[in-house]
Amino acid sequence: MKESTLVAQERLRLVASNSMRIAGIQGVYGDPCGIEIVPLTLEEALLDDLEEVLLVDAGSSEPLFEMLRRLRERRPLTRVLVIGVDHDETYVECVIAAGAKGFLGANASAEEFRHALLNVREGSIWATRRVLSHLAERHLLQRLPDRIDPSVRFTERESQIIRLLLDGKGNREIGLSLGIGPFTVKAHMGRIMRKAGVANRIELTMFAVKHRSAAQGGAKAQRRGMQAS
Repeated sequence: MKESTLVAQERLRLVASNSMRIAGIQGVYGDPCGIEIVPLTLEEALLDDLEEVLLVDAGSSEPLFEMLRRLRERRPLTRVLVIGVDHDETYVECVIAAGAKGFLGANASAEEFRHALLNVREGSIWATRRVLSHLAERHLLQRLPDRIDPSVRFTERESQIIRLLLDGKGNREIGLSLGIGPFTVKAHMGRIMRKAGVANRIELTMFAVKHRSAAQGGAKAQRRGMQAS
């Protein structure tokens, strides 16, 4: 029964920008599963009348969490299955909590893709059992504050760290990008979490996704104030 359901899905849209990755995804997943995978840009995906499932390449030129935010706002009923390089469980939890219904690593087989697609189409979440367990325990989205305290302001450095966090960077990568040590990054993270009122890195990522403009706008406001004085 499930096999016939999958065959009925003759076309799937793929948000991607790298031609080599598009060809790879089509060859590894599309042809073996008898599905035509049609690439399109994020803007086309936001405007088009999408099918119930949309594939998103995490290696696209636009940051993944920003794509998920925009898709969640404009296409809340579309079920997103992310395909990307293998990441640790924390990153995958963030991807799922940001609105994706599933995550497939780069080494996933066509059979895994088939099962993931079927699960996502049926309304389930596709991820490892550990990821699903962590998400169930934390109820991330429900725990986030609906509103940000208007008095909260993030410094220029804190805003830079938030942007890199949304790009899926770890502490070491953030430090290398900004030319600071991992302990300094950790200290900044602690201050950002206290300002945001969250308890851990995953909740901080979700906070930044949910309140992106406010989380990144504090430094801009500070710069404007300095220029005016």
